[in-house]
Amino acid sequence: MAASKISIQDLVERGYSRRFVNAYVDLLGVEGEFVDDPVDRGGATKYGISLRFLKSAGKIDLDGDGFADFDLDFDGDIDAQDIRKLTVLDAAELYERCFWKVLRCENMPRPIGEMMFDQGVNGGNVAARKLLQRALNKVVAEHHFRQTPLVVDGVVGFRTQRYLDGFIARGLLADIVKAYRQAAADRYVAIVRRDARQQRFLKGWLRRAEQLGRHAEG
Repeated sequence: MAASKISIQDLVERGYSRRFVNAYVDLLGVEGEFVDDPVDRGGATKYGISLRFLKSAGKIDLDGDGFADFDLDFDGDIDAQDIRKLTVLDAAELYERCFWKVLRCENMPRPIGEMMFDQGVNGGNVAARKLLQRALNKVVAEHHFRQTPLVVDGVVGFRTQRYLDGFIARGLLADIVKAYRQAAADRYVAIVRRDARQQRFLKGWLRRAEQLGRHAEG
C-alpha cells in the first residue's frame, strides 16, 4: 500500500497516536517498496524494515501460534519472502513497538521525537540517541557554555535530558535541530568512508538528513 493511500484516521482508530501516525506516514514517503539490493547492508527491505532487523525483532511469538510473529509465510524461518509479504500495518506495529516507544518519541519535543524516530529506523536506536548527544554537544561548543560535553554513549539519561530541556528553555530548539541534521549527515559520510560501496546511496542519505523533522516543525 502506498503512503498516499493510508487513512490516517484508520490508523488512529487502531490505537496509534496521531503524532506517531503522522511521523509514520512521513517516513513511508522516504522508505520504499520491496528491494533486495546486495550492497544494502540490511538485506532485503520493505517500508524501511530490513531483513536483518526483522530476523531479530520479528522472532517473538506473542500470539502463541507456534510461529514467529513475522514468519509471514509460515515456513519456519524469517527470510526475504517474509519481507516481501510485509504490509503497511505490519510495519506500523514494528515501528511503534521497536522505535517510537523505545526512543520515547511521544515525550520528546517536536520535531526532535520525529527526527530520532527516523534515524532509529534508519540506523538503530543507539545511533539515534548518539546523534542527539552529538547535537547537544555542538550547542554547548557553539554557545561556549560551561557544561561538560556529554559522553556519546547512546543512552538518554539524566544529564542528556537535562541538557535537552535546559537548552530548549533557553530558546535553542532550532539550534539543536540544526545540529542534529548535521550530525546525521556526518554519520552518513562516515559510513561511506568505511565502505565505498555505499557511495551511491550518499546523495539520498544527505537529502534525508537535511529534511529530518521538517514536516513536524511549526
